[in-house]
Amino acid sequence: MRRLLILVAILAGFASLVRHFPLAWAGNVLPDGIATLSGTIWNGQASGVPLLGDLKVEAGLGSASLSTPSGNVSFSADVAPGGVEDLVLSMPVSQLPTSDARLSGLSGRFSLRVDEAQIDDGACLSATGTASTDVLASNRDRFGWAGPALSGPVDCVGGRLRVRLSGSDGAQTVGVIITTGLDGVYQSDVTVDTTDPAAGNALALFGFSPTRDGAYRLAEQGRWR
Repeated sequence: MRRLLILVAILAGFASLVRHFPLAWAGNVLPDGIATLSGTIWNGQASGVPLLGDLKVEAGLGSASLSTPSGNVSFSADVAPGGVEDLVLSMPVSQLPTSDARLSGLSGRFSLRVDEAQIDDGACLSATGTASTDVLASNRDRFGWAGPALSGPVDCVGGRLRVRLSGSDGAQTVGVIITTGLDGVYQSDVTVDTTDPAAGNALALFGFSPTRDGAYRLAEQGRWR
């Protein structure tokens, strides 16, 4: 998850660039060694950005638009002092910015759309958006079990970003809640309610435990940086 923090730092850096142009453009608006800047603020590029690769930069009055070229990972966003608008990210689950070995080699994609987010001094004040993934539906051949596609809202609670995903396919229901902040602290709570006997073996590989009502649950907390 460290690379996700770096991505957030990059967005904040470009927001600072917009606020302090042209001084910030001539100085160091991004964390040291994160990316190489070229061109101008009006038509430039940030090369070698972790997770994203190359970013096209186009600035206007009070905001900057960032986007990646067409590829396996796609990203675009408008950043301004105090927030982000129209952020769209789509990428393979196997390339998510985490060192969790349980996700290595998984099929499927993760998508995130944030219509608007307000951030102040590292705290998420408000956010509206959606997230989705088909990771549970795309790995039947690997685990002998498949779950439903998941989707749900993105918002802020207690200064932290929260993602709530859910999905069902008739025989089973899955719910996921993840909260995280720029301090690196995260909490996740995943519940799988299923009657498929193959689910138990697959979920055990990820650390799920059966509950008294016959479901499976995995609750974790820690730091991702």
